[in-house]
Amino acid sequence: MDKFYIKAALFLLNLLAYMNNNALATEIAPQKSFIKSLFKKSVNKNNDATLPNNISNQIDEPSDPLICTNPDEIEKVEKLMSEAIEKLQELAIHSNDYSLYQHYDDNTNVYYKKYKNLDIQKVDTKAYNTDKYEDIINRLFTLDKKKFYGYLLVKGKIVREYNPNLVMIQHRYINQHEFKGYFYAIAGKHKVSEDTTVIALTSANINDYNQHDQNFYRNAIVESANSFETEVNSEKDIRKGLLNKMYIHISGYVIKKKSKYIQVTSIHSMEMDTRNAPELIDKEFTSDRVVDMVNVNIHFSRE
Repeated sequence: MDKFYIKAALFLLNLLAYMNNNALATEIAPQKSFIKSLFKKSVNKNNDATLPNNISNQIDEPSDPLICTNPDEIEKVEKLMSEAIEKLQELAIHSNDYSLYQHYDDNTNVYYKKYKNLDIQKVDTKAYNTDKYEDIINRLFTLDKKKFYGYLLVKGKIVREYNPNLVMIQHRYINQHEFKGYFYAIAGKHKVSEDTTVIALTSANINDYNQHDQNFYRNAIVESANSFETEVNSEKDIRKGLLNKMYIHISGYVIKKKSKYIQVTSIHSMEMDTRNAPELIDKEFTSDRVVDMVNVNIHFSRE
């Protein structure tokens, strides 16, 4: 096992130990096999994965995105994304009200805070190869790929394109027990300055014709998302209510190039329907973000 694998393994083991030491041992026990599998399968040199047949066979390949030509919808999406980018930067910069959840080393820290009854996760990391600034941005804004984190599959596709840097995406999550969740979100990439780029995601009132979950989800962070309405031609399993709906209040990254390193900050706040869900499913479905940030630190610190 080379240094790349060892660092990822140590991070995840440290994270598990920290949670156990903070009175979460009884809660986290069902997740131990999942955590152990993360560093065995998710961190690899080619960023590829071999999917179990029972999961892989359930996933269709992404279809071509629909190009949006509705000027009114495009205008509303642009307004929505402008607010999402602003809110995400505020949540990334203002750090005094976050509580440290896990300190890995001088490069990677995980924080949480409460905001309007929501849990907001913040992960800070650094990559020490400043020539990789554009590579990091491109990797984090690749939203239509299939990724495998141990026993958690995250599969994304672009369902509508407003412009190359502003799209609507669908993400599906399947864990080792074949519990399935999904969300639709508007995703955008914006160059704030020569050395700072923001990638933001937020859910809105997107009618996917889910027969079993027609609840109105109110975005507690991006207000303009609550006045945006559209519909999508969802797949049969979503229409039949076979997947649990998830809702992204805010999610994304602030990537800032400094003189000696690249600072990457991840913000993530998600709500989901946990009825009939396995224990700790919400934590499991957000662990991919932590692993991604560890990968950024390790992979893009190489020469």
